Amino acid sequence: MKYLDPTAVVLFFVVSLAGIVQHSFLLQLNSDWNVRLLQAYALGVGYDVMNGAIFSTLAVISPFPILFRKIFFSILGLGLFAFLFTDYHYVLIFGTHLPFSTIEYLNDSGAFLSSAAHAVNDITFWILFVFPSVMLVFMLWRFGKKRNSWKEDFKCRASTLLFIILIGGPAASYSNSYVSKNMENPLTSAALQYFYYSKDREPDKKILRPEKSLKIVETLIQGKKPSGKIWDNYPLVRIREATGCTGQNHSELTKILCTTADRPNILILFLESFRAAEVGVYGSKLGLTPEFDRWSKHGILYKNFFANGFQTRHGQVATYCSLFPNYGAAVMKRYTGNSFMCLPEYLKNSGYYTSWVYGSDANFDGQSTFLPKVGFDKIVDEFDFPNEAVTLGWGLSDEDLFRKWETVLDSEPEPFFSSALTTTNHHPFEVPDNYRLQAGDSVTDRYRESLHYTDAMLGGFLKRISKKPWFKNTIIFVTADTSSYQNAEQHTNNYEEFVNLHSQVPLLILSGKSTALGKKSEGLIITQYASQVDLAPTILDILRKKYIVPWVGRSLLNSVDLLTDVPQRAFTNRPGAYWAVIEEKSRYYRENDQRDHFFGDQDNQKGLHLKEIGSSWIETIRWVLQENRVWPEK
Repeated sequence: MKYLDPTAVVLFFVVSLAGIVQHSFLLQLNSDWNVRLLQAYALGVGYDVMNGAIFSTLAVISPFPILFRKIFFSILGLGLFAFLFTDYHYVLIFGTHLPFSTIEYLNDSGAFLSSAAHAVNDITFWILFVFPSVMLVFMLWRFGKKRNSWKEDFKCRASTLLFIILIGGPAASYSNSYVSKNMENPLTSAALQYFYYSKDREPDKKILRPEKSLKIVETLIQGKKPSGKIWDNYPLVRIREATGCTGQNHSELTKILCTTADRPNILILFLESFRAAEVGVYGSKLGLTPEFDRWSKHGILYKNFFANGFQTRHGQVATYCSLFPNYGAAVMKRYTGNSFMCLPEYLKNSGYYTSWVYGSDANFDGQSTFLPKVGFDKIVDEFDFPNEAVTLGWGLSDEDLFRKWETVLDSEPEPFFSSALTTTNHHPFEVPDNYRLQAGDSVTDRYRESLHYTDAMLGGFLKRISKKPWFKNTIIFVTADTSSYQNAEQHTNNYEEFVNLHSQVPLLILSGKSTALGKKSEGLIITQYASQVDLAPTILDILRKKYIVPWVGRSLLNSVDLLTDVPQRAFTNRPGAYWAVIEEKSRYYRENDQRDHFFGDQDNQKGLHLKEIGSSWIETIRWVLQENRVWPEK
């Protein structure tokens, strides 16, 4: 390094190498190699070399003494390698690099300790963090010698800068100039670039009232606008007649759901990341969900049901409040001060006892603040469990959760509305030894083990409560908060299959009065498209009462709702990655806010119509949240 600045060269080499190694690990996660995949890898490597050049340039222009430079860049490098290691494991779970929005979880860092503890036992901890850290520190202190004169030092820095430009420049130009790249693909982007790129996902800039979008949305909401000037400022509010059980509709669905009392008990169960792709009755051959499959023969199974978002908090807002997740900052993050009218509050006002049960800390994601506000009177979390409850990864075991929920339900006066959220099927996917499938120790293998364990605990819970005196007057909705980004059993062949894999979740509805345990039954299978926002309207439809709510979903009971020409649709989104409007004959998918995908009916006008519907909903939801126009202040 006689003619080059050693600190800068070491940084360039080690930082570039660390990024390339991370991308190589990401590359080997793909089993179907092709030219497109290798091109994505090359773009990512270009960013890695560019990052090496950036760090090297910082060293070149640094005016500090050699000792300070060694210490400073050693610390900076260790921070980068820790970030790359964390980012890699985030990709394994969520399918993208770490987004900028994850900084909000710094205050909840304790919730991630189980995932972190498992990650440091992985070989990637040594390869992505320890090895480059040791290499960087050793080389900085081995080669970073002081020059004899300032002239010699200047020449070395100048020649190093030229070296950086000649190598880093073309790499940066190649990766940044390729306009068709998808930054959501972790192979295409690098961790640092994605972190910066995603900071604009949650814009603070206000938007004007979207008049055109509001007019389109007005035609899509079930019910009639209420009279009175106050409601003019709340475009989502409608009067709904709840005729699903009282009208002329005598479908098999209504025969099952309308046989309970006027005020049945209602349970909503969220199975953490319980993706449809791994469930037997949805086509999986893995045999992971025998209990769910068995119980589906006694209930109503929706084959085309979708999560409206990609995080637990999105699924909760969509299900409890029938409100689409914001295509930006999450409702439970930025808009908790807004006024809402959600299912728990409506049921509480109708005489229901409301409770929510969780096997971890309810403070996570602001749940302990938001959920009581929308109507849950009783919040039960890990601090309310017995001391002997077992911890499995992210929280207490699903077995303990179901046992606790059972005791809560036994103590509640009827009618009650209660919801629970499991945690075991969350990274790091820990299960008791007797539930290990011995298929391997990859993240995907552990995910399948924890899903299988959750299924077993679900079966035990349903079997126990089926003997309870309150069961016959109870309707249970079994679904998932979100899908998962784990490797699938089968490869996706097109963009529709990709979105479905990462958005489709099960929905099983069990009615205690019509569940024929022990008898031969095939259950009821429904293929119409629906999503989480449709559950709250369905539940109130079962109650047979007229109600006023600001909900975007539609009842699944096919009631007369003034929308006879509007097919049932499912909606889903992941800001920056995709959003979709899906109906039986036509489906539209928006990729990376750049590319359109149409499937089904090839009528181009139909596809453009679905695109207009989706973009109108996105603008409308953003505006009503921004202006606090969901529901009047209480």
